[in-house]
Amino acid sequence: MPIPLGVLAVAGAGPSAGAAYELLETTVLGTATASVTFSNLDTNYGSTYQHLQLRVVARTDRADTDDFIVLRFNGDSGNNYATHVLRGNGTNVQSSAPRTSYANIEIQAITAATQTANSFGAVIIDILDPFETSKNTTIRAFTGLTGSFNFVSLDSGLWINTNAVTTILLDQSFGSNFVTGSRFSLYGLRSA
Repeated sequence: MPIPLGVLAVAGAGPSAGAAYELLETTVLGTATASVTFSNLDTNYGSTYQHLQLRVVARTDRADTDDFIVLRFNGDSGNNYATHVLRGNGTNVQSSAPRTSYANIEIQAITAATQTANSFGAVIIDILDPFETSKNTTIRAFTGLTGSFNFVSLDSGLWINTNAVTTILLDQSFGSNFVTGSRFSLYGLRSA
């Protein structure tokens, strides 16, 4: 009997079938916090890991149902990013025109203050070849919301820079803070 694709994804199959992502770092917010940064990535993980993955379960204090996660590499806030979004709610599918020359990668979406009480949005962000210096860094993200605003979203992003990734900043677009209990975990997939 064939194994469903979703099972392979959960088991860690992907760029290197049979490999598994290893937990590297986790931050769970004890107080509301504006942003979360993972640092010294090239130094700590560059010689061991081929790809990185962020698993985020978060909510912001924005006075709306949803907010976006903002992603920046190496403190670069110049117009050196591009993104694209494909989103569906079970009835309709939408895509956005590629956004180019932006100051971040914006990922749709996580829950915010007026969404169903105590619900958190979940996001998985794959950062492909972040330590490779012969090409630009790309990401793919899968996210979904339930509650008063339901959808799943597949986002892609590009950092137009060939430097190895040393820091990852996670921020929100419209709120002031990620709320208490938001969790940010960094995983690595070992080089072959």
